Amino acid sequence: MKKQFLLPAKFRPIGWVTFLIFFALGILTEAYGYNIPGFQIYYPTEGGSGGYNLTNELAFAGTIIGLLMISFARHVNEDELIGKIRLESWQWAVLVNYAILLILNFTTYGLGFVFIITYNVLTLLLVYIVRFNYRLYLLNKNLNSED
Repeated sequence: MKKQFLLPAKFRPIGWVTFLIFFALGILTEAYGYNIPGFQIYYPTEGGSGGYNLTNELAFAGTIIGLLMISFARHVNEDELIGKIRLESWQWAVLVNYAILLILNFTTYGLGFVFIITYNVLTLLLVYIVRFNYRLYLLNKNLNSED
């Protein structure tokens, strides 16, 4: 079997916890304007000092890191079949991601487009994780029905 660049299997639950915490933080930041106190960058402005809170950037980076850990964590029973399912899931995720991108290109304009494209970065990882886990579920279901 070819050597694949994958993280150890223990990174999958760590990735899920990281993803859920930072995704929840991102929702709090976007929907309710929540900011982590003290996570502020100050810069000089006329009439005083201005500031910008980096909570949203922290939430987005943490969400991406969590999804990457989930995506690149080795499966407990990693073999050639799971490697094939992994590759097909990546291919499928790329196709879906670019199909969404093409649709958004013709249906969204202005700052809405920039906002949606920013979050489209997550689509590739999310579609891959959903597709990969669904295919593993089908594989396990078929194996259990044969027994």
